[in-house]
Order: sequence, then structure tokens, then C-alpha cells
Amino acid sequence: MTQVEEDAGTGQGEIVARAGRYYRNARYLLVTMMVGAGLWFAYDGWVRWPGEKSHYDSLSADQRAVQNKPHSDLDILIQKVLALGLVPLGPLLLTWFLYRSRGEYRLADGVLHVPGNPPVPLTSVRSIDKAKWDRMWIARVEYYDPAAAGLSKWLVLDDFIYERGPTDRIVEIIEAMVTPPEEEEGELAAEEADAEGADHVEAVTGEVEGEESGEV
Repeated sequence: MTQVEEDAGTGQGEIVARAGRYYRNARYLLVTMMVGAGLWFAYDGWVRWPGEKSHYDSLSADQRAVQNKPHSDLDILIQKVLALGLVPLGPLLLTWFLYRSRGEYRLADGVLHVPGNPPVPLTSVRSIDKAKWDRMWIARVEYYDPAAAGLSKWLVLDDFIYERGPTDRIVEIIEAMVTPPEEEEGELAAEEADAEGADHVEAVTGEVEGEESGEV
């Protein structure tokens, strides 16, 4: 039995992947910048720029000639629109980001727990789709759900949103559980054949080079 198979069995402790620190910190920073920019726009739109315009309008023609023209009504309106969009949007996005990274992935006693899904015994897993793994760090796991009249359902494992190390370990264990032994042996045989082919090409190349040097 391999180490992966042992980790997937019962009584082998648990693997826990909590919300990724980088994912959350980057989004805290994004939301802070959005709200801060929105408050800045609000100050310009409702306080500073209207005040500058009111002061400019109160000046005489000679005084206006030596003053910079204030922002237009359209400029002030744009600042207000930006403020009304960014200030409420920031908290809404933060709520969404926290929701996406809620809870934790947990593999314990052969049962996988993923937020938004029922507990999934590894024996119920049918397949794993890693088409987006190398590019987006997303794996989709197909499992049998008795509560859904025996239909297959899918859950998503994302090692960008959740801690990468534990998530990758869970994906590795699931992949080992659903990969048939014959397929693993076939992959190993193919790798060995490729290695032997490379050694053969290298040997033939050396012989040819040796013959050419001898002729010279």
C-alpha cells in the first residue's frame, strides 16, 4: 500500500486546508483601496470641488482672470457617481470574497468535507477532472450522492482560494484513489520506454560520432 493510500484510509489523521492567506489579504487590500477611493471621490464631489466653484463664482471678473477655473458641474457629477459606486461596492465584494473562502477543506477518516457540499466518502468519488489544474489550480471531483437519487454531483477544489499545500495533498490522494492500477502501470511503462528510447538514441549518436572521428 502506498503512502497516499494510507493517508486516504481511516485512522490516519486529517488534512485541513483553510482559506488562503494571500487570497484573503489581497482582497482585503483591494476592498480597502476601493472604499478609500470612493470616500476621496465623495469629498471632492460634495465638499471640495463645489466649494471651489462657489468661491470662484463669488469673485469679480478681474479676480477670476487671475484664478484657475474650477471643475465643471460634469466633473463634480462624475466624482459623485464614482463615490456612490465604489463605497457600497467594496463591502459587497468583501462579502462575496469571504463567502467563496468560507470554512475549510477537510479530509478525515476517508471522508472529504468541502463547503457547500455534503460529506463525501472517498469510496463515492467517481472521477477527478484536472483540465484546469495547471492553468487555474482548479480540480473538479465527481461523486455519487445517495440523497440525489443516485445522481452524480460535482465539487470544486481550488488551491488558489484555499491553502495550496493541503489542497494539493487532497487532490493527490483523490487522484490516486480513482486511477486504476493498470493505468498507473501503463504510465510507468511508457515513461520507462521513453527513457530507454532516449538512451538508445544517445548511444547511436555516440557511435556515429566515433566513426566519423575515426575516418578523419
